[in-house]
Amino acid sequence: MNLDFSPISLDMRDDYNSLWDLCSQKSSDQSFTILWAWAQPYGYELAFERDENLAWIRETRPADRPMYLPPVGDWAKPDWPDILRARFPDDVCFYLVPENLALLWKEQLGNDATLVEERDRFEYLYNASDLRTLAGNKYMRKRNRINQFRKQTPYAYVPLAPERFERVAEFQRTWCETHRHFNIQNIEEENEAILSTLNHWKNLPNLSGGIIEIAGTIIAYTIAEAVGEAVMIHFEKASLQYGAAYQVINHEFLLHDGKAFSLVNREEDMGEPGLRDAKMSYHPVDFLKKYTVKIRL
Repeated sequence: MNLDFSPISLDMRDDYNSLWDLCSQKSSDQSFTILWAWAQPYGYELAFERDENLAWIRETRPADRPMYLPPVGDWAKPDWPDILRARFPDDVCFYLVPENLALLWKEQLGNDATLVEERDRFEYLYNASDLRTLAGNKYMRKRNRINQFRKQTPYAYVPLAPERFERVAEFQRTWCETHRHFNIQNIEEENEAILSTLNHWKNLPNLSGGIIEIAGTIIAYTIAEAVGEAVMIHFEKASLQYGAAYQVINHEFLLHDGKAFSLVNREEDMGEPGLRDAKMSYHPVDFLKKYTVKIRL
């Protein structure tokens, strides 16, 4: 059978989220918010199969060949080989497959499924209470930096609200200008994704965020999404002028707006050594592991 793909649109949101809720692992790559935000640079398309409780995800940009992300929906199926062979007449490769689904496919497909670990795309999971309190010796340096910043810098934390979006967008543009020479991966595409998220905030459920201001000037912000008992930190930026700004926005957001969560997903490091060191320094309790799965049909 042929899958009927269509470009992702906001009117797909509720149908998609009802299927994402069925997944035994929820990766940030498959969040509707993230797919929508990055839809322009990556050309995401969805194909719904309501009889199977599945939504398939296809990336169409660059246009040389489509790439497939894992489907969302009811993964607990005994007949994945038949499902895959009916929909993909040729060998197929799926990227960013959460561990639970990757292992299930391997179990059912055997040697016809090859799993390749994508360490750069592992999502970092933290105990939310640890990041709110920063208690114990392992967080001493971070506590000290934040406390020193508080003593030396009169700042305010305010929620990210629609009346502040224009100022956040302006800060984001300035952040891009000052970071372009660092050769950050996908900086222009990410900027577009952030602005799209702000522009369509009211249509993307479960979003929240926070801002750090000094004398009315934004120096840091975060955009997050509530996913059950977890909160995913989708975007977080801070000014280079303030060395502890990233630690401060991380801490203040969880103190003010993260009390309901038991788990924090700070997403992947993209293989950047500095970012990996920073994420490891917060002592993750686990990873959401992801794989490339090559399936021989």
